[in-house]
Amino acid sequence: ASASGPMAEVVFRSTQYLSTDDLQAMAAYLQTLPAPRAPAVPVVPASDAPLGAKVYTQHCAQCHGDQGEGRPGAFMALAGNRAVNLPDASNVVRMVLQGGYPPATAGNPRPHGMPPFSHQLSDAQIAAVSSFVRQSWGNMAPAVGTIEVYRAREKRAP
Repeated sequence: ASASGPMAEVVFRSTQYLSTDDLQAMAAYLQTLPAPRAPAVPVVPASDAPLGAKVYTQHCAQCHGDQGEGRPGAFMALAGNRAVNLPDASNVVRMVLQGGYPPATAGNPRPHGMPPFSHQLSDAQIAAVSSFVRQSWGNMAPAVGTIEVYRAREKRAP
């Protein structure tokens, strides 16, 4: 996995330097927290699926692969991706809108980033491609509505 946005700075300036003991202690603590309840999974309306597939083919498949497999060491796999499958689609929507650039670390000194698509794609296109990614290749996350994209674009809370 990789971090982007504000979390990239945390990795760059801090967490990449944690000791193995500190990382294990953090993981042990996080595993004690209760898991969130999963909501029902709304399915992409049939009318939106072709648009999502078309946008994915035009703008995403070159890096993330035709089957969402990504390219190890270069581009994140979307099939089975934890962030893609979260009940809340905020991270996916923000990544499509704003792009993301992982921090340089000792283990990955020249990471690949993702460009923003906010200037190229409409809210409907971003909702459709986000839903397509969240419900393809075995992913089973809730669909994304245009209102979610609008709120993210305008930086408004739900």
